[in-house]
Amino acid sequence: MLSLAFDRKNRALRVTVSGIFASDEMAELDRVVIEFIARHGQMRGIYDYTDVEAMAVPQTRLLQRAQQPAIMRGQRVIVASRVLGGEGARAYGRYRREAGEKEAAVVDTLEAAYGLLGLDNPRFEPVEP
Repeated sequence: MLSLAFDRKNRALRVTVSGIFASDEMAELDRVVIEFIARHGQMRGIYDYTDVEAMAVPQTRLLQRAQQPAIMRGQRVIVASRVLGGEGARAYGRYRREAGEKEAAVVDTLEAAYGLLGLDNPRFEPVEP
């Protein structure tokens, strides 16, 4: 499952992913974020994987995606899955770094992501896909 929420005041987009994250979900995530940024411009972002139960994206696909330019070019934070921990996010970050791209910060909680972005009392509103 995938959902978007936007904090207009802080120009921050939160992408929440839950359940099983597979290649199809990764493609859908890219598509909806590209469409949102095309309408609203660049911003900072939080990719919240807190409730991801399983990762079903082949390493080759993660490596391929990591070598492409970031869709969101502002500061980005990844919230690691409670079940999987942050190893997948950290591996993706290593792939980005090896490709000469800027990696996102990885944290364990949504509150830590808000703190890293300096969001005090954020007001995220749901975005229709």
